[in-house]
Amino acid sequence: MPRNRPMILAALAATAALAAGCTDVKESLPSRTATEQLLISSAADNAANRLRLELPADKRAFLDTGNFDGTDAKYAASAIKESLLRQGIRLVPDRAAADTIIEIRLGALSVNQSKTVLGIPPITLPGTITLPEASVYSSTENQAVAKFSAFAYDNRSGALVASTEPAYGLSGEQSYRAMTLFSWRTSPPYPEDTN
Repeated sequence: MPRNRPMILAALAATAALAAGCTDVKESLPSRTATEQLLISSAADNAANRLRLELPADKRAFLDTGNFDGTDAKYAASAIKESLLRQGIRLVPDRAAADTIIEIRLGALSVNQSKTVLGIPPITLPGTITLPEASVYSSTENQAVAKFSAFAYDNRSGALVASTEPAYGLSGEQSYRAMTLFSWRTSPPYPEDTN
């Protein structure tokens, strides 16, 4: 047996340990990450800004959010309210004082995710053990989708006054990983700090 064999074996074991190492970043402990929340709120803002409702300027309107349900619905309803105000629609807080009722609907407000792995994806074994991803290359794309619509009717007669086409908003980001060690992102859902 050669004299340096233990040294060679130790060097090979250290090299194998380094090559097998990986980094896994946990973005958040809540049920949804900050990135997911930013993607959803950006999609909601985009859809709200596209929602157009033509109402007479002299009419007072009440915004009915009773059928606007779902996770993040309050944020989305507020974004729609701001958009309507920017369009010059006069909103009143009391339904009885309104000439027109505007009802808004939420068709979608969620995130689609697609992942591509060239290698071995994470494997969950029976119990609580999860083996990490061992890939040459992987990519994950998250795309938030929002779909809103609205219609307005006369508060006295109930007759339809106006309606909108569905307004869609999208927001996305991509992340990549190479050799299980190097990772990077593109298209951040928030502006970069310029200070």
